[in-house]
Amino acid sequence: MEPFTLLSVGLLGFADAPYDKKLHMMTGAAISLAAQESGLTPLETCLLAFGAGLAKEAWDAAGHGDVELGDVAATAFACQITIRF
Repeated sequence: MEPFTLLSVGLLGFADAPYDKKLHMMTGAAISLAAQESGLTPLETCLLAFGAGLAKEAWDAAGHGDVELGDVAATAFACQITIRF
């Protein structure tokens, strides 16, 4: 299967996503793109996006918001957009 097909199918799942999830996805993509431009490997960029999602949920768990694992997934999912196949 072509990588673009996988990417397209993955993005279709976020078409009707809540605004919050879209913000998490855009943030994860921006982090991944910046990390990739800094010379990190694709795996490292995905781990960085995942870590950012976890850090945000830790912040929420400390009383600053609602903890949702879907937010971590949305942030980490965005790394696939920036990976060059």
